[in-house]
Amino acid sequence: MARLPDMVEWLSSVDLAATAGISERKARAPLARSLRDPGYQWRGARLAVVARYGRGGLRGEQYRVRADSLPVDLRHRWEELQRALKPEPLCTDDALELREWRFSVIRPALAFKAGTSERAAAVREIAGREDTPFVMTSAAGVVLGAIDRCVRFRHNGLVIGAPGVGKTRALEEAVRRSETMEGPHVGLVTVTGVMGNSAMAVLEEIAPHLGVRTVYGVAATHKLLCSRASSFPVLLFDEAQNLSLRLLRDLLTISEQARVQMLFLGNDEALKFVNSQKAAIGQIARRLPVREEIDCILDADADLLAGQYDVEGPEAFRLCRALAEAHHADGIGKVLPIARAAAEAAGSRTVQVDHLREALSLFPHLSRDLARATAAPKVERQSSFKRLPKRR
Repeated sequence: MARLPDMVEWLSSVDLAATAGISERKARAPLARSLRDPGYQWRGARLAVVARYGRGGLRGEQYRVRADSLPVDLRHRWEELQRALKPEPLCTDDALELREWRFSVIRPALAFKAGTSERAAAVREIAGREDTPFVMTSAAGVVLGAIDRCVRFRHNGLVIGAPGVGKTRALEEAVRRSETMEGPHVGLVTVTGVMGNSAMAVLEEIAPHLGVRTVYGVAATHKLLCSRASSFPVLLFDEAQNLSLRLLRDLLTISEQARVQMLFLGNDEALKFVNSQKAAIGQIARRLPVREEIDCILDADADLLAGQYDVEGPEAFRLCRALAEAHHADGIGKVLPIARAAAEAAGSRTVQVDHLREALSLFPHLSRDLARATAAPKVERQSSFKRLPKRR
């Protein structure tokens, strides 16, 4: 097994794919061929490739390519990605001591394996709080506006949004405003995967909001909810894509007979409720006149979230925007509390780009997605082979 030199930078097939803007499978092909044929050139360059054997890959075989053997355009692209994700090297003793101090803030979380509950608890402890402050982003405005329209016009609605744009956070804010009398009275029901297949489980969740006690049997409970439910402005259903079509029709029947407005929120899978030519789906779509769709959050939303944590500097704001573009409000909401904790430990009143990079080291998948999002676009290469006309 070849050993990698310590002072030379090597890229895995995943890194090469992100840099070149191709799939990992296409990145492994030239690496494997370069290892078999030393004279092979890929994009005009001879790649210096070594193989290592461990977990993953084909038969545990993993390829590494030396960075200085890449084609010139990919080498420059890799250097740009490294500069965007890594802080500049610090040479003075004071700077090195300050950097070590900053990393000491996040070292307790780094001691645990990524994806474990222990690491998540350590991250929450570093952040000092378990939730992020509410910010009126464009996505939150869409959700709260849909609730207001359901109340004013007494209609049911459907809000479809990409994961992580802030739908659930907006619903939590609507519930908070309801409890403090700052907004309309709402009730929140989160539909889990198990509940979506059980009509009784969903009815048991909505019955307390409507002032009805459940009885034995789905049909009897449904009848009580239709006839004895108290007046209620809006019922909110989060993760509505887990609902079955039959259960959704039953809920809409309760809405019409008990005069209770319902707003359903989910991901793209919830489009099954409205996008179909079937008569049953068309009946559901007709009863959901209030519809909104949220694809992403805006750069202005990323700036608002960054401002809540005292982010300073154009490079720091650009990094926040790139993070929000890749992972919406969910990604930036995970990184900013850690970055602020690192800044406070370093004695800084504002969050700089170095603090954001330190916080990103806790979430390797975010760093990888950022690299893929900023990768060079894939160039379609035209074959030089020309088809000759057939002889007659």
